[in-house]
Amino acid sequence: MKPFLEQWNPTVKAATVLVCVILLSVQYLVSLNLAVFGLCVALLLAGSRCGLRRLAALLLPAGMAALGLFFMGLYYARGGAADTAALDTVSALPYAVRAAMSRNLYTALQLATRLLAYAGLGMLFALSTSGEFFIASLLHQCHLPPRFAYGILAAFHLMPGMVREFRQVRLAFAVRGLHVHALSLKPIFTMLVNSVRWSESVAMAMESKGFCGDAPRSYYTVPRVRAYDLAASAAAVGGLVLGMLFLRY
Repeated sequence: MKPFLEQWNPTVKAATVLVCVILLSVQYLVSLNLAVFGLCVALLLAGSRCGLRRLAALLLPAGMAALGLFFMGLYYARGGAADTAALDTVSALPYAVRAAMSRNLYTALQLATRLLAYAGLGMLFALSTSGEFFIASLLHQCHLPPRFAYGILAAFHLMPGMVREFRQVRLAFAVRGLHVHALSLKPIFTMLVNSVRWSESVAMAMESKGFCGDAPRSYYTVPRVRAYDLAASAAAVGGLVLGMLFLRY
């Protein structure tokens, strides 16, 4: 049996994440941002098959970006210059300490923790949602035309082949004694040419199998919106609204 997050209807989940992102964008509570981020991480570990190592690998760049945003807000945010100038008389303290004592500190925390909250919500959706399940949900809940849906799926499944082709092209250059640096466009160009050929083959295969986006067809997977999908969305949005109303900092 799949974990709860992976059973959650992807369209409802995406709408819930979008609403939460919009609500977070109009508030300035550090505690709420941290609570959302911590809850997303806990739900991923408890309600999905996402491993701790994979989660940590994604949290590392998000943490580095949040740290950079924190220092940017600490030193360059508006409203803290006067306080920092007033603390210039305390010559024994370095500038970094005096800046941290200014009003810019809370602004920097707001920016950094908001980025972490956004990263948590994004990972909550991405790491607990299957691509095929999401496309199937867009087909049935959002009425996405089948030709677009299956085109997206075809491109999605071509990605591993493109990565494999890129490695083979680099190996072919190395066998021929040609040095290819990391930013060289030669293997990328060759990979894209082969990818165009693959896409044509996929299109011909779909046409030969009688695929038509307008004709009625049966579906192997038919996602449905159930009561617990709506209940989970209501709990997420309601909890965020309560946090905005009752949290102070």
